[in-house]
Amino acid sequence: MKTRIKYIVVFVIFLLMGEQMAFAQQPHGIFWSPELRLNPAFTGMMNAKWRINENYRRQSFEDGNYLKWSTLSADIRKDITKEVGGYGLKVQEASGNTFGFGIMDDRRSSDSLGADYIADYFSLSYHRALKKSGSSIGIGIQPGYMRNENEKKFDLNAGFLWGKGVISCWQEDQYFKNQFGFAAYNIFSNWADSAIFPGREVQAHAGFLIDKVEQFHFVVNGLYRYNGTNDFALGTDVLFFPIVHYAYWDRARLGLHYRSSNHLTFSAGLRFYGRGKKTLTLDGTISYDMPMKFMDFESKYKSAWEIGIVIIPFEKCWSLNKCGN
Repeated sequence: MKTRIKYIVVFVIFLLMGEQMAFAQQPHGIFWSPELRLNPAFTGMMNAKWRINENYRRQSFEDGNYLKWSTLSADIRKDITKEVGGYGLKVQEASGNTFGFGIMDDRRSSDSLGADYIADYFSLSYHRALKKSGSSIGIGIQPGYMRNENEKKFDLNAGFLWGKGVISCWQEDQYFKNQFGFAAYNIFSNWADSAIFPGREVQAHAGFLIDKVEQFHFVVNGLYRYNGTNDFALGTDVLFFPIVHYAYWDRARLGLHYRSSNHLTFSAGLRFYGRGKKTLTLDGTISYDMPMKFMDFESKYKSAWEIGIVIIPFEKCWSLNKCGN
């Protein structure tokens, strides 16, 4: 009962914070995919040693114009260990301290003059496991360089992440069973979103795992953003785990989210991998923002589609528990 109340409280908070407004540059529709764009504290948050992530979004307007984003990132994880034992029997043990290092390239293009830009970031994070509570806290920063033909500037992003209950087998969707984070982007900029560079943003996100149904798990998640106006999205991803692991894939995803821009976002994806025990996984997802024309207010953009890809090294060690201990 307490867990259900927690979900309801989170939903209410997001709804109260969000207004029925939209603006030119919308948040990504696949929240898990551009993780370093969602929160710098996600840098290195994975069981694998490294990760490559690509996200592409195309947003069209009623007048025929469009905006396109491409976000490419790569990050690595470095666990700090300590030596324990004595008398010749010494082993390395996790200290609970983890560092993440990454880079991110974020680009926007359009058929409108002056809307193009390129931003490159270095991403650094630190996480500390709290053994008594079983939770983890982390911080991240991203110094970056933004530019186009007419303007250049340095800027900074920063974020905080709290999570509890590591998910050991499908972190492409969510790292913790319960997690919450917030981030500030373009801290040195103004709030207003210009036609050239995106302005200052504050983002908050939360996700909760519900694993009560056999072969089906649900991740209830939400996103709120403020950059002079408000925008939010609420919904769920349904994860299907087949009884057996197939030769090349083992998990499917379907998602449905409501966006305050008056859109429903539908998403679907699969996780693929090679045949060897030590191989790579490719988790791919596509999404589409469908305008809700029957509502009593107009959307600020017509529609959008998006594709996200995550590649990580993977060693097959199948467990009967789909969500870790």
